[in-house]
Amino acid sequence: MTDKPFEKLARGSYYLVLSSITNLIIGALFWIVLAKITDPATLGQVMVVIAIATSIIGFAGYGVQVTISKYISEYNARNMIDNSRKVLRLGLTIALIVSGSAALCIALLSGHIASTVYQNPSLAPLIIFVVITYLPAQTVIAAITGAFQGSHKMQYNFLTYLIYELARLAIAVTLVLYGLGSFGILIGFAAASIAVSLLGYTLMIPKVIPRSKSSTVEKVDYGVKHIITFSGLNYFSVGMRTLSAQIGVLILGTLNFEWAAFYGVSVLIANVVGGISLAISKAMLPTASEQWAKGRSGEFKGVFNAAVRISLLLGGFGFLVFMIDPSYVLGLLSESYTGASSALRILVISSIINAVGAIMISVLNAANRAYVVAKIGLISSATAIALTFVLAPMIGIEGAATAILISSLSNLILSTVMLKRKEHLTVSIKSVTKPLVSILVGLIVGYALYNIFDNIIISVALAVLSYAGFSVVSRVLDRTELKTIFAIVLRTKKS
Repeated sequence: MTDKPFEKLARGSYYLVLSSITNLIIGALFWIVLAKITDPATLGQVMVVIAIATSIIGFAGYGVQVTISKYISEYNARNMIDNSRKVLRLGLTIALIVSGSAALCIALLSGHIASTVYQNPSLAPLIIFVVITYLPAQTVIAAITGAFQGSHKMQYNFLTYLIYELARLAIAVTLVLYGLGSFGILIGFAAASIAVSLLGYTLMIPKVIPRSKSSTVEKVDYGVKHIITFSGLNYFSVGMRTLSAQIGVLILGTLNFEWAAFYGVSVLIANVVGGISLAISKAMLPTASEQWAKGRSGEFKGVFNAAVRISLLLGGFGFLVFMIDPSYVLGLLSESYTGASSALRILVISSIINAVGAIMISVLNAANRAYVVAKIGLISSATAIALTFVLAPMIGIEGAATAILISSLSNLILSTVMLKRKEHLTVSIKSVTKPLVSILVGLIVGYALYNIFDNIIISVALAVLSYAGFSVVSRVLDRTELKTIFAIVLRTKKS
């Protein structure tokens, strides 16, 4: 297997992008179907309850995903497979202890949260059900997908989330049609999560990390204390970032469950754009960690700039689709959702910015700058949370979206500054301007055609074609990068 860092990044990104596209499409279908068969208020209740659980998972599970991905990639680079298994077990144990403790606290406070915060006592049993079923199962999924990423086995990520999305869709829709309403939807979340967590840990993990394998290199263990310290810092920073993403739904839900649904759907659609680009940052972490472990950080600049260009290039397609006329996309759900058009535009811009910032964060984590990552996470997330508390009650869903935009900008600026200061690593001007100019060309073409023909489908299609064509002409990706990507795609199809 090749040791070229760009090829590893491209291979990992390919599977993660494929996973993101597939799962985002199925996930979007999930919410579209539910929006058709339930009212916005019911959907808003579900989104609030899931936002509560997701915020907890942000602190309990997603932080350990980063830790497991980082250390498994480093141990594998040294052929220390036994240590990789220890990291997975330790990370999973910590995550389950944290998530279990959080679940107990939230369950005990569920009555107060439902009655006092949301003035809806019927939410209490829904909250209890979700935190004792969905929350721990998702924590396990976060841990095992971190192991897949760290082992450069991104195809298992794809399979895990594909099974989850399909199972959730089938169960939730069936139960809603049988009249179980919001509880039926939440059963879909919980049942799919439990099934996938068991399947992944018992069948997939043994294939990714063998139970016993001889090591030919002298073992150099970071130590439990070091790993726990890194985990704690990432728990905090990732948790705050997750909370800042969910705070809009949580606060809007206290004002109006329909607003929570409108905003939540807009966030999900915007994540179609950012989720694809965000896959690059997930592939970046194990790739960068290997280079730092082997003492090759000085050779990393080309791969880093390529990651930024690929992230912006991929995000540009979705950006054009949702920016030209977001009301058309929202209207496919229901006319009542079109009021979120302005918020959707803001959130789509935020998702692009956030995806690039996530690449910076991944590199800082690979360079063992967990303290720096924690500080950046605290500042940008606190900004989003504070501004949402102020702006959401004042101007509704647009206020919540604006808070996320400002937070994304602060995260990008801070991570860029700290990456230059700590690792002397900067993004080249061409890596930013080439994809952005291509996006601008696509936007101009799209808006011009929309004003002339007043046909959104034709306008968006030609805008995307113009964008793709200009990206090729301006060489957003060079020939070597394109050849590597095409070779990976063709090799995967043959296999």
